[in-house]
Amino acid sequence: MCGFFISNSSVINKSHEPIIEKWLRFRGPDGSSGLISHHGWQAYHARLSIIDLTAGTNQPMLDDTGGMLVFNGEIVNYKQLGLKYFNQEFHSDTKLLSQLLSFNKLKIDELDGFFAFVYINALGELRHATRDSFGVKPLFYHQDNNGISFCSEPNVLNQLFSCEVNPDAIQEYHATRAPIFSGSYFKGISSINPGTCLVNGCFFDCSTYLEQHRQINSNHNIKSALKTGLTTRMVADAPVALLLSRGIDSNLLRSMGNFKQYYTIGFSGDDDIEYLHRQDIDGLTAIECHPDDYKKAFDYLLHLRGEPMSVPNEVLLYLIAKKAAATGIKVLLSGEGADEFFGGYDRVFKWAHTAPQFNLDEFLYHYCYIPPQKDTPLYHQFEHLFATTRFESVFESVRWFFIRYHLPILFRRLDFALMAAGVEGREPIANIHTFLEAIKCSPDRLMGDSLGKLPLREIISTYMGQEFAYEKKVGFPVDLTKVFNNSDNLSSYELWFKENLKVLTL
Repeated sequence: MCGFFISNSSVINKSHEPIIEKWLRFRGPDGSSGLISHHGWQAYHARLSIIDLTAGTNQPMLDDTGGMLVFNGEIVNYKQLGLKYFNQEFHSDTKLLSQLLSFNKLKIDELDGFFAFVYINALGELRHATRDSFGVKPLFYHQDNNGISFCSEPNVLNQLFSCEVNPDAIQEYHATRAPIFSGSYFKGISSINPGTCLVNGCFFDCSTYLEQHRQINSNHNIKSALKTGLTTRMVADAPVALLLSRGIDSNLLRSMGNFKQYYTIGFSGDDDIEYLHRQDIDGLTAIECHPDDYKKAFDYLLHLRGEPMSVPNEVLLYLIAKKAAATGIKVLLSGEGADEFFGGYDRVFKWAHTAPQFNLDEFLYHYCYIPPQKDTPLYHQFEHLFATTRFESVFESVRWFFIRYHLPILFRRLDFALMAAGVEGREPIANIHTFLEAIKCSPDRLMGDSLGKLPLREIISTYMGQEFAYEKKVGFPVDLTKVFNNSDNLSSYELWFKENLKVLTL
């Protein structure tokens, strides 16, 4: 939906507006507020209009009590909440949130959506700095003796405060392709945890739900939850389309939804794009990416982001979103969450399903790209993490990790890649509706002899047949040896790390 910056740091003033505009405006091509002063705070908002396209709902939004809100994301049940609390039909989720905050009526667990917001009251006091339950929308902050600053992009904070690179985060990048413990790649810049308000504490902890899960014997409720998630994620006053691949997740959304336009991308000969070409799908736009196009987009995104990207597909997501935006699309739906909720990473979850007890070395071997060595800080962080969070089975420990720590990596990837093209990404599966049904599924209910996600496979089989539903996932590789200069004869993995880490040494 947008990008925002807000700070009460004594060193931030109007002269910093060009820096903020340069590095944050891409998140909101439809409008920019400039840097606005209010009660000791400096706030900036760049808007991508999705719900209520009028300028009257631009931000920062001031309320009648003197409070100020900056908000990124969407609250898709805003109409229902407006009627419940104000007996009024709202046309803007931002106005609804502003009213709930100003009248002290906000109950965060009632918000259906994906969001990050900061609210300052009339006295200039920070009352909320909140990120949604699963961490769909980013929210970073920098704090020192001069004050605290929040932003949708860590690069903006780094540009303003000239932070040092965090070497621990680089080690995390080699292992997990994201600073999952450090919060960012820079010292002094942190990320607010999913389901947390920096002022009021944690309001959602997925481990609490997983510990209380119960087993079910049918997928009836799962299908209903998927329909609810899909319906609510279609709420928009701007055009919506679906990102499509050969996988069961996006095809399940296609089968259950009512889309007019689909978008896909790949290199010549890629399995996904060749398969979709053969399906003759009405409304499908398929782009064949060339190495030169990929390299140009990679350089642009790396410069814009100011930190390493997670996986090579991030560049492809940007290119296809750019094409969708050129045809008027402002929202693209994607299938994130299915693998995390339903045990879809076969390499890891198959091991977890059969392991008699949790073994950290085995988990790191199955999960990490480059497992950390013993007696390193990163190894000890993993060790501490799993020692302090216990579940009744290895499988549930691993599922918890994927939901709490891995899924936000995917959200960040989708959010940045699409916002860089002026498009919002939404996840019809990765929300509370599907989560509450998925956690009722026991490991045996989710896992087959070689494949996971059995409940989803059973549903998609009714639309596309057994052969498609139980086909082994091929993957979506990018051969980077055809993109970058490779005089050292590196693998695609090695090239990806090398080229991305350059951004931290420039």
